[in-house]
Parts: sequence; structure tokens; C-alpha cells
Amino acid sequence: MEPTDILGGTALHQLLSDDENRLLDTIDELRSQGVGRLLGEEGLPQLIVCGDQSSGKSSVLEALTRVRFPTKSNVCTTFPTELRLRREPKSRISCRIKAAVSRTAEDKERLARFQKSFDSPEKFPELISAARECMGPSTPGNSNTHVFFEDVLEVEIVGPKLAPLTIVDLPGLFHYRSSSSGDRDIELVTNLVQSYMKKSNSIILAVVSAHNDINNQIVLRHIKNIVPEGHRTLGIITKPDELPSGSEKEQEYLDYARTNPSKFHYGWHVVRNRAYGEQANSFEERDLKESEFFRDSNWNSVPRREVGLGVDSLRQKLSKMLLDHINLSLPSIIQRLEDDLGRSESDLGRLGETRSTVREQQNYLSDVSDTFSGYIKDALDGRYHRRAFFGDPLSTDGLEKRLRANVRNLNDEFANHMLEQGHKWHVVEESELDNDANHDHPNFIAKSAFLHHVDALAQCERANELPGLSNPLLVGSLFQQQSEPWEKIALAHVDTVWETVKHFLECLLGQLTDERTSNQLLIHVVDPAMDTKRQALKAKIHELLVPYKHDPVNVDPHFARKIWQLKQEQITRSVLETVLREGKKSEISSLSVDEIMARIATSDATADDKYGSLQTYEFVQAYYEMTILIFIHNVASLAIEQCLLTRLPKIFSSATIREMSDEKLKLIASESRDTRIERERVVERVQVLKTGLQTLKQIHPGMSWTAFIFKSSSTFLFGSQDLC
Repeated sequence: MEPTDILGGTALHQLLSDDENRLLDTIDELRSQGVGRLLGEEGLPQLIVCGDQSSGKSSVLEALTRVRFPTKSNVCTTFPTELRLRREPKSRISCRIKAAVSRTAEDKERLARFQKSFDSPEKFPELISAARECMGPSTPGNSNTHVFFEDVLEVEIVGPKLAPLTIVDLPGLFHYRSSSSGDRDIELVTNLVQSYMKKSNSIILAVVSAHNDINNQIVLRHIKNIVPEGHRTLGIITKPDELPSGSEKEQEYLDYARTNPSKFHYGWHVVRNRAYGEQANSFEERDLKESEFFRDSNWNSVPRREVGLGVDSLRQKLSKMLLDHINLSLPSIIQRLEDDLGRSESDLGRLGETRSTVREQQNYLSDVSDTFSGYIKDALDGRYHRRAFFGDPLSTDGLEKRLRANVRNLNDEFANHMLEQGHKWHVVEESELDNDANHDHPNFIAKSAFLHHVDALAQCERANELPGLSNPLLVGSLFQQQSEPWEKIALAHVDTVWETVKHFLECLLGQLTDERTSNQLLIHVVDPAMDTKRQALKAKIHELLVPYKHDPVNVDPHFARKIWQLKQEQITRSVLETVLREGKKSEISSLSVDEIMARIATSDATADDKYGSLQTYEFVQAYYEMTILIFIHNVASLAIEQCLLTRLPKIFSSATIREMSDEKLKLIASESRDTRIERERVVERVQVLKTGLQTLKQIHPGMSWTAFIFKSSSTFLFGSQDLC
């Protein structure tokens, strides 16, 4: 038999119309080119046939597909069977067993060896039996026909006009089983069926037998719990011919199908399966019997808009359902394709044109250099919105690429660190010693204790100054001790900024060039230039610290005012502390100036300051507060800006490229065989994406996607007269 005739006699191709074929041909062309998964497996439609045991599920599938299923009364479906319909030019049928997770490694290996192919759908029942035997071999006196398995039989049916969907035949649900494994089997089957129902791409065909009471059908209870609003569900009533004509039970089913109390999205359909004596009948004879039954029965009075009748109209309804499922996914497919096209074009730009000659290599690096400089300028100017490279500001990746924002934030952190931890001693008044905020500094000290330290230094540094004064050089010596942490903090800061800039440049080159070229540019161009900048940064920090390692020089006209303000604060504090020690707080407002002066005169507030330590402390404090702000500003402007950022866009310039030897050009810009292959693949990918997008957007010309979705949704909700 020729491959193209394998599917002859089946009705699998009838699940698609010409419009669906055109749409799916486009999607499959994209898929065949390796352009992503488009919908992904979770997006492909999947028909699951579920119902109670012996409700006629397999018979419905057999009538629907015209592929023979085991339908004998003494053989039930004991494991999931997935018919994976896929579109390819040549037809073939093959299968394998997907072992359950609970299987042992030995079992999984044994089941993996089950690989079958066959040339006729008529042999499908034999395949089912062979798979069941492989899952659990029969033993003498112990048949496996009623043993349930979690393994899945995957049957791939490939042909040129098939709908890319999966049809799943599931074991039937049941209340009770007399065997010793009864409770386990009930739980196993229930979990299997529910797992398929919960998948968002599953279109549920809920099969109920008219032979049983509608309120006793287990499948309806599960659907109500899992899909309470009835989305993606179609009810199918089987065995309507077993109901006595005109009986109350027949009327009950007629009313149920018409009123749809389960609120199934696709309503209800009625199918007559083969009777016991008709098992040998052909599919044509089966369809004729069904047509005659509906013509002569009470079901003929049901409006076709409300209830579908017969397997032919069921195929048409499923065809519309499949198209609607795919149509609703089209906007997201197009969006994915457009995103993929954007990424592919970016990849193509990163790979550049072919570059086998020196001239081509120079041109390529020049293009990269121009783009590289433009991105850096935008990053330093804070123009992030102009380029997609900078990404989402709220994401970690996007924040890392905002160079100016990162540098400014680091400068702010540096300034705060300097103001909080830049002084060696944190001097506080005795009244503030209990403040927890002061404990954040490792060397907080009471002012009185610090003045004793100054006394000791002043005694060692004495010159020819008058009593009560300190050596003027003591101010510089004490300031150098107090500013000792500056160098360590500043060097750590410029190192952090340097690392941030280097990381940005690495990310940028990775975006603009292929991995090999990016690495070579880093090794031969960027890293040496950045190392030079790092040394310049350190040298600048040491240069900025030089004035503070010698005697203080200050020409600020506000310095004297600052000293006077400190003296005023000191005098005010001393007076208040003295008065408070000599009297009650409530009495202060009633004291005259002479009384206050008398109390100060009789107190110890005028302690002997033999070495002028208090004045020295005030000078150091005033000088420190003014110079630390200058140093912070100089680090940010003279070190970070001038030594690191100002000429950063020129770090890889056209001048750099002109100075390269031919050997270095080849080393950096020549492309590997992998790069050439990748470029060819990306070029082809871009072309396929453009063609696919153009085709998809022409499927419904002149219709907005909003209107398109509404139209598809309307078909879901209200159906169509041609479905029945």
C-alpha cells in the first residue's frame, strides 16, 4: 500500500475545511522552519473523550475518525490512548508507550522498546491489545483486559490534510469495582481523567449514555467541579435508540439536551452507536442506520440550533471548534512572531555582514564602534527610552544598564558614607551619649574624653605659644587623624563605579556583536583602556588627598564666621548647662542677667583650658565640615567624571580601528564557521517570519483583531446553523 493511501477510508481529514487548511498550512510552514513552537504543545487543541464506563466513548471516537477502536463489551479502555494528528506531506502511522512516572527504571526501559508502525487503521485494535500486553503481560488464568495503567499509548497519525490536534480516549469512570484493587483503580482512573480535564487546551467531549440516569453520570460531577462555567465542553449523548420511544426517560433526555442545564459552552450532541448485532457493519452502513433513526425518532423534532444530531454534523461542529480555538490564539501567535522577528533582526545586526577581507572587517568594526559610542552617550545622558537595549527600569537587567542612574546612586551612597563614617572619631556631648544613633559609628566618644586626647597631643606639640593657646600646627595634625578614613572609602567607591562601568560595557558589546568578537574586543581594546582608567582614578584620589596631608590652607571668607558660630554655640551650651545645674528649670525664666552671671561665676564652668584644646577642637571641627564637602564633590567630578566617564564613548573609536594591524583586525573581527552558519540560519528565519506574519495578517483582511476575537467568541457562545 502506498503511503498516501494509509489513511484511506478514515474521516480524519474531514475535521478541516479549506479555510482551516490554509491557516494551518501557514502555521506548519513556520513550525517546519524551526521558528519556535508558536502555540507550544499546551496551545495545540486536544479533544479528550471522557465519560462513565461503557458509556460508548470508544464507539464515538470510532464513528468520528473511522479508525477502529476496541469496542467489545468485555473489553474496556484501561489506559489513555492519545491519537496525535500531525501534518506532513507523507502519511504514516506509528506509536510508542509513554511510561508512567511511577514505573521502575526497568519497566521504563522495557516500555520504551515498544515501537510499532502499521499500514492500515483496521489494525488499530491489534495495536491496543499489543500495548496492553506490554504494559502488563497476561498470565495463565489471569487476563489483563480489566487492569488499569497510568502509561499512555501515543499513536502518531501523520498526513497532509490532518488537523494538528490530539484526540485522547480515556478510561471510563466508575463507582464500584469488586476486585481487590477496586479502590486503587477508582482513584487511578479519576486522577487520570481529571488531569486531562484541567489542561486549558483540552476540549472536553463529555459522553453520557442514555441507558443510564442522567443524574448518576460521574463525568458530569467532575466537569462541574473543574470547569464550573462549562467552557470548552461539549456534551454527547449516546445510545438514544435504547430508550423506549415516547417514554418519560426519553423525554427527560430530550429536555436535558435542549435546555442544557449543565451550561456546556458548546451545548449537546446526540450520536447513535452501533448496536450489538451491528458490529460487523461498515462505517457507511453505521451512518445510514444512524440517519434513519434520527429521521424517524422523536429527536427529529429538536431544533438543530439547540442540539446536534449524528456523527456527520459532529465532525462539522468539531471542525468549527478547532478553528475557533486556533483563531482565538492568532493574536498571541502574531505577537510572538513579531517579538521573535525583532529579536532575530537584532541578532542579525549583531552578527553583521560577512567579513572575510580586511576591508570588510574594518567596516564591521567601524559600524560596531559608532553604535557602541551612541549607546554610551545615551547611557551617560540618561536617554534610556530611545533604545530597547536599556529594557524595563523596574527589572534587574534594565536597572543594571542605566549607567548614569547607577553612577549617581553610587555617588549618593558614597556621600552618605563619608558624612556618616568619614571621621575617625564621632565626638558627642555628654548629654547625647545615650542616643542610639551615635552607636552606629565604631569610634563614638564623649567630648570631654576627646578633649583630654587633644590635651595630650597639645602637650607633645607645644612650641612658643602663650598659655591657653595650642601650637597652630596641631590643627593640621588632628585633622589628618580625623580624616584618616577618607582614602579607604574613596578608593572603594571609585572601584565600585569602575566595576559598574565595565559591566555595562561588557553587556553592551554582548548586545552589539557575536560572542567571539565581543570577547576579543574586551581582551584587546576595552580591558586595557579600562585598566588605564582604573589607574588614573586611583592616582586622582591620591592627588585629591594631598592638600589634606599637609598644614591646612583655607581662603574661604566664611571660615571665620563658622568659627564664631561654633564659639557662640559652645558659650550658649556652657551657660545653659551651668544654670541648669545651679537651679530648677522652672526658675530660669525669672532670673535676671546679673543673677545668671553670678551663678556662672560661682560654678566650675570656667574650667582651666591650659593648652587651648577646646579652641583647637573648634578649629578642627569647622575645617573638617567645610573640607569634607569639597572632597566629596571633587571625587565625583574630578575623579569619576573626568578620569572615567568623560571620554568613555571614545574608548573604542574609529581611531582605535585605524591603528590596528591587519593581524589584530583578523584576530578580532574575523568570523568563525559557527558565526557564518548562524548568520545563514538567522537570515532564513527573518525571511520566514516576515512571510508568515504577512500571510497570517491577510487571513482576515480589513478586520481588527478585537472584532476578529468577538466573531470567534460569538461562534463559541451561540453556535451556527451550519453546525448541525
